[in-house]
Amino acid sequence: MGNFAGRLGTRFLVVTVVPNVLLLGYLGFLLAAGAPGHLPSPGHALRDLDDLTLNRIVAVTLGVLVVSVASHPLQLPLIQLLEGYYWPGKLGTVLADRATERFRHDQEKALYDLPEEDGLSANWTAKYKARAAQARLNSLPEHTEDLLPTALGNVLWRGETSAGQPYGLELLAAWPRLVPFVPPDVLAEINDRRNQLDAAIRLCVASGIATAASVGLLLRDGPWLFLALGTYLLCWACYRAAIAASRGYSISLATAVDLYHLRLFDGLALERPANLMEEIRRNEVLMKVFRREALGPRDKGMFQYIAAKDGSPADPAAKASSE
Repeated sequence: MGNFAGRLGTRFLVVTVVPNVLLLGYLGFLLAAGAPGHLPSPGHALRDLDDLTLNRIVAVTLGVLVVSVASHPLQLPLIQLLEGYYWPGKLGTVLADRATERFRHDQEKALYDLPEEDGLSANWTAKYKARAAQARLNSLPEHTEDLLPTALGNVLWRGETSAGQPYGLELLAAWPRLVPFVPPDVLAEINDRRNQLDAAIRLCVASGIATAASVGLLLRDGPWLFLALGTYLLCWACYRAAIAASRGYSISLATAVDLYHLRLFDGLALERPANLMEEIRRNEVLMKVFRREALGPRDKGMFQYIAAKDGSPADPAAKASSE
């Protein structure tokens, strides 16, 4: 319980509190400096900082905590927004279609740049071009209909689907059932990668809000408007960092699935498959079970439960921990 509370506290601090403190601190500085009514002056902001009393500091701290607690559950919608799952309105639909078309062209170009299987050239330029094309394809979903409007969405989709694909697993359904049998150190590594991704996304959103606020507050203040350029560059850098973090998260997730996918059968007290082909067939049925779909007689007869020595179902946790 203590470890869970510690991980939750770390995640809340890194993912939510720090970006909120930076955003609110930046906006507070602009307002204290005199924007938007007067030409901003750092001296005004410093004088206001000197006038802070203990009561004001406590009030600001409580305000930041309230905003952080209220906005923490918004992490998933923020990720989905940056992935391109939900862009509301007709304009959002048009923008999403055009953005997706760009990745469709990129996918077609990468496929065109790949050499034939028997036509690998010794030319360094050709090999580099082929590697670059393969890298682009590795960042996009395999099927064109799965393409999303953003680079972040495509990288996450490819990573999350390809992790379980070799074994016939749909990770959305299988991963929550596999988590209890993944060693704590491996799970901690995956959680750290996910926290890096979420923190980069929060900072991207916070700097985007800061950019919009800077334009609105400093539009008439000449050189001060360069602050908006700085926050925009920070937003772009955080977005690129989120893409890099999503690749690391996907690699860690795929590694955990590769090493511990058979423990899913142990957790369900089922016999392990004899080979990969049999595992894929069994996992197709398991996915139906996890989705609560109807099973035919052939599906129901595909599995055999493992019985303990006393005739009761075996303890899957004990079996997994003994390996």
